Amino acid sequence: MIPTKLWVISLADAADRRAQIEQTLRDVDLDWDFFEAHRSLQGDLYYRADASHSTHGRTLRVGELGCYSSHYATWQWLIDSDYEQMIVFEDDVGVDWVFVEQFAAQDFAQMNIPYLRLFAKIPPRWRYVATPFFDRYHHLIRFTGYALGTQAYLLTKQGAQQLLESAKAIRYPIDTFMDRYWEHGVANLAVYPFPVFERFQPSSIGSARFAAESLPLSLQLQFRMRRAADRLRMLFEFYRPEGATIRRLKQNLRNRFAEQIEPAKKPLPKTEMAIERR
Repeated sequence: MIPTKLWVISLADAADRRAQIEQTLRDVDLDWDFFEAHRSLQGDLYYRADASHSTHGRTLRVGELGCYSSHYATWQWLIDSDYEQMIVFEDDVGVDWVFVEQFAAQDFAQMNIPYLRLFAKIPPRWRYVATPFFDRYHHLIRFTGYALGTQAYLLTKQGAQQLLESAKAIRYPIDTFMDRYWEHGVANLAVYPFPVFERFQPSSIGSARFAAESLPLSLQLQFRMRRAADRLRMLFEFYRPEGATIRRLKQNLRNRFAEQIEPAKKPLPKTEMAIERR
């Protein structure tokens, strides 16, 4: 077993949300706390609207920047802490805590899994990495497209360090940035079926961020070219042979979890078959 810190990112005044998730955690034996969500950028992060115009096609809203800053701060916390891994939740989720209690006891650094989603908002293209994973009916998959959502994920120190190295200059919302594995080098892995779901309630960030913006033609062209390049890259990742890192991960997990799953019944020796027939 390895100590795992659980953070629930939540605005300080989100009393209803906090009470709701705190109620579900009442009988759970996990090391958890609320992490006070940021309302704006803090620390060493910086944002330029023209950069997000050309890469993401629109301006990022204050709530999105606060959300980015909150997750970024938990990564920094992990690097400076005595913990080797953490699970980050947002406060609008329902959780299978029985699964998460056992899941949190695993050593994911030893498995060479630096980052692992426990939820996704949309179903993009994906590929199997390991099955079974954790138990007979869970699987490890790798998203090759945008899955979006930062409602729940596990992160090791190595994963946090890799994300931090390219996260300081903000060009995308935090979930889009985390899905861009081809830039930061952290595979977009997930456990399926998800042990987490998002509760149906209004987003604290708001929906105004999706309103169309009028951009200069030059920025529109840059954005469209980048989007086309991203789509080609994701299509390539879906069809290409797996690289050495994923192949090693597959072999490691196949050996690890195959031993934990009850093996298929072997054929009986002839003498035992004769006895069984009687």
